[in-house]
Amino acid sequence: MKTGRAALIIAFLASTAGAAMVAVTDVGASKDATVVYTLAQCGDTPCTLINHGMEPTLSASLQDGEASRILLGFTLPPGTTADGIASCQLQMQRPVQGPSEQYTLTASEALGDWDQITVNGITDLPTGKTVGSVQSIGNARPEPIDVTDACKDAADAGNGGAFSLWVDSSGPAVMFPSMKTGAAATLRVFSA
Repeated sequence: MKTGRAALIIAFLASTAGAAMVAVTDVGASKDATVVYTLAQCGDTPCTLINHGMEPTLSASLQDGEASRILLGFTLPPGTTADGIASCQLQMQRPVQGPSEQYTLTASEALGDWDQITVNGITDLPTGKTVGSVQSIGNARPEPIDVTDACKDAADAGNGGAFSLWVDSSGPAVMFPSMKTGAAATLRVFSA
């Protein structure tokens, strides 16, 4: 019995010895905000100028001439290099409110730095290339979005691994908890 068990353990170790070990590191958003783009007025102030960086929810929508986008900031783990990243995924939390129909979440690179307290639709415009998307419905937690290219670009940028992502929705508003609730969006980094 002991000989058979030892042989099984040795066979398992031999079969995995050549396999690369993959480390997984989860990184919570270091800053997040909803950024609104609209021509509408909110009282005496254009809605586009209002900061939503300290609110408990994040909202993404594209409807009726108004766009709300989620802006997320992350910092890669120290020492992360582009060559060391096997893959990278953005995991949003379960929505606190989602449309009943299917929608698409799209992640794009955000160029430049931003301040969570002052960001608005004038200070930060959606820029950068699209890096991934997923479809979801209702209040189901969306599948992870592959953002490997954005992570590798950030690792090569020489700014300490800090980078940001825009998250857009293809339709009616979907709302996620912000980092203020303790349930931040998460970046999952797979390193070889």
